Amino acid sequence: MLLNSLVRVSPALLCLIISGCGGASVAPPVPVYPVSGTITFKGQPVVGADVTFMNAEKNRSAFGKTDAQGKYQLTTFTQNDGSVEGKSVVTIKKYQPVEPEAPVADIDSEDYVPPTVGVREAPPKKSKSDIPDKYGDPMLSGLIAPVAVDGANVFDFALE
Repeated sequence: MLLNSLVRVSPALLCLIISGCGGASVAPPVPVYPVSGTITFKGQPVVGADVTFMNAEKNRSAFGKTDAQGKYQLTTFTQNDGSVEGKSVVTIKKYQPVEPEAPVADIDSEDYVPPTVGVREAPPKKSKSDIPDKYGDPMLSGLIAPVAVDGANVFDFALE
């Protein structure tokens, strides 16, 4: 009985596996268009910044990260495919890495000091932004990019 059921299901399962693993590309649910640009702050390229284009009308966001020259390309569905058409609010964030806390001594080590009850530890360090925080807030950034079907879609942002 079980063998008979497997024989009936196997061809259907085999077809699904073959068709699903063929490497065929699937079109994205909405069209996207290549978008790139450069981010500078006080005339210098911003390295390692997170760039986000948010299109509220189409409920889609595209993301990119700046390279050593401050250049970025956006990704929505696949790497560097771009962004959806229309007006996007742009945010840019760049934070310095937080210094790690001092390592805790091993409990079996002679250097281990147990935590003291009732003593408050210092709050964890917050990361510091390399650019003004307003550029990371969609309500305050003031950065807009009109992504077009036929346009070059190169958006450079000179931050101050």
